[in-house]
Amino acid sequence: MKLHSCAAFIFAALIALGCDSKKDESSKHDDHADAAVQADDPTCAATHEHMGLHGDLSGFTASAAGAFHVKIEWNAPLKASSLENKATVTFVDEHAEALPLKLTGFKLFMPSMGHGSSKADQMVLTQDKDNANVWSVAGIYFSMGGAAGDWVVDVEAGGCGSSDKARVSIPVEVQ
Repeated sequence: MKLHSCAAFIFAALIALGCDSKKDESSKHDDHADAAVQADDPTCAATHEHMGLHGDLSGFTASAAGAFHVKIEWNAPLKASSLENKATVTFVDEHAEALPLKLTGFKLFMPSMGHGSSKADQMVLTQDKDNANVWSVAGIYFSMGGAAGDWVVDVEAGGCGSSDKARVSIPVEVQ
């Protein structure tokens, strides 16, 4: 339990530091978009105030550095060679509380074949008007079919001056 408390404290401290001193990283990373929340935004300060028990994170994937958990829900059966595929992306913190982040990357990849989508530039990322932690992604193009788990999505998101990545397996068949 002490390790959990220590880890939660360190995470909260990192978020607080990021919120207090937002750095301009766009000069280092051309593909890095500005955060969805500003450094002086109250949601940024509220992020590090949670120190309770973990919520239900079923179906969520933790990001590499633990900055967020992400879930991708597919809006219909997935079809290869079609731009009709759509998904809903939801971000939460380690307590399963809504985490307002900017979705900066949604990249399909098929590890067994070593390639991604040939029409990644067709994707449209739209933040929900009422829920800053929810995004819609339209125009998702799978260049070929595959069994459940053959395709993955590399998700990148940021907020409060930092960003993180997560690799999310697609648990359904792409027909």
